[in-house]
Amino acid sequence: MIMIKKIFILIFIISIKLLYSQNEVLDEYPKNEYFYEGGAVNFYKEIHDYLENNKFSECDVKEIYQPRIIVTKDAGVKLVQDDDTENIKNNKCAYDLAKEVVKNLKHWKPAEVKGRKIGALTEFIFYPKDLMSNYRENYKADNFVTHAQYPDGNKVFSKEFHDNFMVLFEDYHINGDINLEFYIDKNGHIVNPRIYPVIFDRKFNIDFLRTLSRLKKTWKPALYSNIPIKERIGMPLNFSITFLQR
Repeated sequence: MIMIKKIFILIFIISIKLLYSQNEVLDEYPKNEYFYEGGAVNFYKEIHDYLENNKFSECDVKEIYQPRIIVTKDAGVKLVQDDDTENIKNNKCAYDLAKEVVKNLKHWKPAEVKGRKIGALTEFIFYPKDLMSNYRENYKADNFVTHAQYPDGNKVFSKEFHDNFMVLFEDYHINGDINLEFYIDKNGHIVNPRIYPVIFDRKFNIDFLRTLSRLKKTWKPALYSNIPIKERIGMPLNFSITFLQR
C-alpha cells in the first residue's frame, strides 16, 4: 500500500510538472508529426554534424541515453529532469553529450493542432557510436530498435489487461477517452506508470495502479541493436462499461 501511494504521488507530481508555467503541453506529438524540422533523418544528421564539427570525444560503445524533452510552442526546448540517477551514472558520457545536443540544435518543431502551434512532450534515442564514427547517411535510430514484448505476446497482454481492468472500469463508471503510459525498463519491468488526462480521484488512481501491478510478468525489453533500452508503451483507451481499446 505504501509503495502504491508513493507511485500515485509521483504520477501527480509529474502531471503537474508538465503544466509548467501554466502553458498547455501535449503529452505526445499528434500522429505523423515529428519534433524536428526535416524529420528524423535530418535530426540525426544535424546531431552528427554538430558532434563532428565540435570534435567531441566518442563515448564507450555500450553507452546510450534517451532524453525526454518538451518542445515549446515557440520552438524552444526544455530537458525533462531524469530521476534515474543509476542510468545516468552508467551512461554519463552519452548523457552529457545528449544535453549538449538538446541545448545547441536550432530547428525544433512544435506540435500543431488545428493550425495552432502548441508545446509537446517527446523523447529520442541517442547512441553516440552511431552518431559519430559509425554514422551513415539516412540514419534513423528507430530502424535499429526491436520493440519490447510481453512474454506470451502483446495480443495476450491486451487480453490480460482487459480481463484485469474490466471490473475496475465498471466500478468507477468512468467514460471517455484516456491514456495510460508506462515504460518497460532495461530489465523488462513495468515502471513509471502515468494516467492522462489526470483523474483527480485518489482512490481510483490507487486501485488503477494496484490492478496494473497484477500484471507482474517480466517483459522482453526493447533493444537498440543488442543493447537493452527502456521503451515507452502508450495505451489510448476508451473508458466505458464496454471497454474499448482505441
